[in-house]
Amino acid sequence: MKTTAVSLIVAVLAVAAAAVAQAPAPPVPAPQLPPQYEVEILVFENLNFDPTEERFEATPDGFADAAALREVPVFDDTNFGPLAPVNVVPPQPVDPLAAQLAESLRIRPLKPEELKLGNEFAKLRASAAYRPLVHAGWVQPGLPEADAEPFDLKVLGLLNPRGTVRVHLSRFLHITLDLTYQADGTLGPGVTAGDGLDELVLAPRYHLVAERNARSNELHYFDHPAFGVLVRVTPLPVQDASGRRPAA
Repeated sequence: MKTTAVSLIVAVLAVAAAAVAQAPAPPVPAPQLPPQYEVEILVFENLNFDPTEERFEATPDGFADAAALREVPVFDDTNFGPLAPVNVVPPQPVDPLAAQLAESLRIRPLKPEELKLGNEFAKLRASAAYRPLVHAGWVQPGLPEADAEPFDLKVLGLLNPRGTVRVHLSRFLHITLDLTYQADGTLGPGVTAGDGLDELVLAPRYHLVAERNARSNELHYFDHPAFGVLVRVTPLPVQDASGRRPAA
């Protein structure tokens, strides 16, 4: 009897071990993807600003002719060239999870039809007090401060205004602007070269640095005497396990 019981226990253990060996490995958990946000900006010039009322920085800066900015640029996929040379490499096996995570960290410029501040742009364009300079946007991940990189407007081909817009998450959304705008040369007083010869007329340059806690879906206004910036940050629907977003 004792031998039979021991044999039965050994047999049961062997069957259990075989079942464990044949059991499929537990699925690899999907990566935790960061939330996605649309960031949209409207930059406009204040035409009623008198630069003689207060002295601002005015130094040569190498900006392009401001007259070229009379037509507000429209951005689409044809405007964005590669930021670095493309190296041809042999195809590599694709890890779907790694590809999904990489896609969630990519910054994608918005197409003109995706922009939502069309009414605000139309009001600025119709006003005699303001002149819209830039209307653009992009999709980016919401990352903590240590990981969030500033978005450089030169990615959109912009040199005036130029600078960065940074959106990061902590307890709240944070928006940080570091923008420089160079006005028409006719707006500011001339600056002499200092040698008694020809007068060197420099277009005034204005710098806006600001940081603010923000609420998503709200329109935030950043003010400067010479120009202003409207920013709206809109959260996108959370992706499902397949990487798709639910229909609106």
